[in-house]
Amino acid sequence: MQSNKAAANESKFPNIVELLIASDGLDIALSLRIMDFHNARHIKPRHGQTIKKEGELYYRCWFSDLATARAFIEQFDGTLYAR
Repeated sequence: MQSNKAAANESKFPNIVELLIASDGLDIALSLRIMDFHNARHIKPRHGQTIKKEGELYYRCWFSDLATARAFIEQFDGTLYAR
């Protein structure tokens, strides 16, 4: 069941991108590149949730608009999360 906070965030940031990451988590270099992406666009990062699906580890980032989510996908090879 989804928390009220998670539901509120998803209503403000409905475009969720999932990045497949190594089993030991998000590496520092990738994390810095993600921060640079957000800083270059003057947007606050909405991220932090790591989930496991079908034996794979994914890192999620949330975006308010689809254009920014698509730019993130192009740069990082992520996939748009389909609800």
